[in-house]
Amino acid sequence: MTVHSVQVAYRTHQGLVRKRNQDWIRVDADAGVLVLADGMGGHRSGEVASRVAVEAALADLLPAQRDDRGDGTESLLRVGHAVEVANRALLDMCAVHPELTGMGTTLVLAIFRDNRIYHAHVGDSRLYRIRYGRMRRLTRDHSLIQQMVDDGVFVNRAEARGAGIRDNVLTRSLGLQRQADVDVGDALVETGDAYLICSDGLHSLVPDASISRILRDPQGDLDQQADALIDAALAAGGNDNISVILARPELPG
Repeated sequence: MTVHSVQVAYRTHQGLVRKRNQDWIRVDADAGVLVLADGMGGHRSGEVASRVAVEAALADLLPAQRDDRGDGTESLLRVGHAVEVANRALLDMCAVHPELTGMGTTLVLAIFRDNRIYHAHVGDSRLYRIRYGRMRRLTRDHSLIQQMVDDGVFVNRAEARGAGIRDNVLTRSLGLQRQADVDVGDALVETGDAYLICSDGLHSLVPDASISRILRDPQGDLDQQADALIDAALAAGGNDNISVILARPELPG
C-alpha cells in the first residue's frame, strides 16, 4: 500500500478561561499520521492523559505506516489498535502513579494510505472532511447530548441544550476502563480534499457553517486557516482549550 504524506498546519491554544492546556497534538507529515487528544482530570492529570495517549498512539502507528503490507481491513485494525494501545498506556501509568487515577482523555487519529483515510476515535474530538468547499463530519461524538438526540429524546442539539443537557458530558473516553470502545472508519480521498481534526474547544463554540466558511478555499493557506479557526473560537469566548490540525494529503499524479 502507498502511504501519503500531507501538507499540514496545527495549532493549540490554552483559551481565555482555563489555567492549563490539556490538549495534545502530534503529527508526522511524511508518514501521513495525525493524532489529537483532549484530556480530562483534576490538577495536572488531564494534560498527562492527553500527552500519554497521543504519544502511545503515534508510536504504535508509525511502524505500521512504514510497513507497506496489508489491505484496507488491516489498516482499520491498525488505527483501532493504536487507540487500544493508548488506553493501556493510561491505565499502566495510573497503576504506577495512583494519584493520577481518574484521568481520562478523548482521542482522534487518522492515517492516509492507498488513496484512503483510515480513522479512529473515542470521545467528542472530531474529524471533518472539506471537499469542493463543503464540509462533512466523519466522526460522531461519544457524548450524552449526541446520544439523546440519536435516541430521539430531543430533535436536535439546540433543543437538548435548552433542556439543560451539557455538551461536554462524555459517554466514552480513554483511561477509565480496561477495554476501549473505539469507533473506526475509512473513506476515499480525492485530489483537493482537506481534513480538519479538532477538540471541542473549537466545535462547541464555532458552528460548523462558520468553520466551513473559513476552510472553503481548497487552495487556501493552511497556516492562515488554522490561525483563523483559533481566532474564531477565542472571539466566541475561548472558554476551553482549542486545538486544530489541518491536513491536505499529497496524492500521486
